[in-house]
Amino acid sequence: MANFTPQVKRLGKNEREQVKVGFALAKEKRFDEALSEFEAILKDNPASKPAHLGAGNMLLRQERYEEALEHFKAVKKLDPLMVQAPLAAGRVYLRQDNLAQALEEFKTALSIDPNSTQAYQSIGRILVKQEKYAQAEEQFRQALRLDPRLVPVRLQLAQIYQTQGKLPDAVSEIKTAINVDSKAWRAYQALGRIYTEQKNYKGAKEAFEKAVSLNPEMPPAARLGLIEALVQNNELEEAIEMLNQVPRVKQLAAKTHQLWGDIYQRQGLTKEAAEEYRAASLAASEAGDIPDELAELDAILEQDDTSSPNLISSYRSLALQQLTQAQTRARQNFQQRRQGKSTLK
Repeated sequence: MANFTPQVKRLGKNEREQVKVGFALAKEKRFDEALSEFEAILKDNPASKPAHLGAGNMLLRQERYEEALEHFKAVKKLDPLMVQAPLAAGRVYLRQDNLAQALEEFKTALSIDPNSTQAYQSIGRILVKQEKYAQAEEQFRQALRLDPRLVPVRLQLAQIYQTQGKLPDAVSEIKTAINVDSKAWRAYQALGRIYTEQKNYKGAKEAFEKAVSLNPEMPPAARLGLIEALVQNNELEEAIEMLNQVPRVKQLAAKTHQLWGDIYQRQGLTKEAAEEYRAASLAASEAGDIPDELAELDAILEQDDTSSPNLISSYRSLALQQLTQAQTRARQNFQQRRQGKSTLK
């Protein structure tokens, strides 16, 4: 590879303009039109590296992974020293959860450009998926040594620390990210989640509200953290208004039922709270895998006196336990499905 001299073909004026149009369309999220533009370029010039990269990226967005790979492989053949090609191919393999192949591509990118922050970041992501947190941190730190202003990398470090229970370290990384980019709404969202875990609901509310102010188009489903903070701060009217806007979809059912239970509990509607917590536990359970503890929850509903704070508190604790277990199962099942698909291909 070291002795390779790429054959450079200058883009004609018309082709340069077409490439610009394609990327402009992509920037406007008109991905189908952008793909058509890049394909038109390739019809006239099959050796156009920018068009191959553009078409591959549009296909990647459409989850047409094998077609995207063909374009990135074409670029690698045309110019083995073009770092964008292995980086792009690595992203495809990462989407497919083919971690071994993705890692090879990112290592190839580093052999071409040892200062590729994107390669270090991507390798770090793979190591996080493998739960090799210390090694992942090393990769992220290397990326930050090259560019300390990489906000996404700092947020990924914060996620590692949060997973390890190192919440002060996580908060420190997030605050550094905010100092770098005060408009990084995802940083405030991450800060709100940590404050919630620390039961600092006032701080969580402020962080979540800042995230929403920076991203007013944030869908209702992404505002569950803010709703929880409002409930914990006894701002029930606003919480109810926002919770009513959350779509009723299976993926959000457990959390929304739990929040309704919290609201009813604070309103003194203990029977309604118990029913919502039971629904949360059911929603958090896998189909056909209803935990034995639900029998205890049903017993509460059957009692005439559902006003006991201890009973409702136990009900809520069990619902939260089921939610946590469901989140863990969901992550494991997702990884298994992705690995299965990668094996079949």
